Amino acid sequence: MMPSARFADLQGASVLITGGGSGIGAALTEGFARQGAKVAFIDIADGPSLALADRIEKDLGRRPLYLKTDIR
Repeated sequence: MMPSARFADLQGASVLITGGGSGIGAALTEGFARQGAKVAFIDIADGPSLALADRIEKDLGRRPLYLKTDIR
């Protein structure tokens, strides 16, 4: 992920991202976490979502909440 500018103070804010396990959603999940937000994300695919949650926890020392969900 590229370094990002700090657009707002998100320290302690709560964020929910749909489709947050891959692609643009994963970039948002990681970006919000790096900005200090408490992140929850939902996605249908366990593999990439759990890997993302593991990576964020390893890098930042806090784990985002992931819920397997199919929104139709």
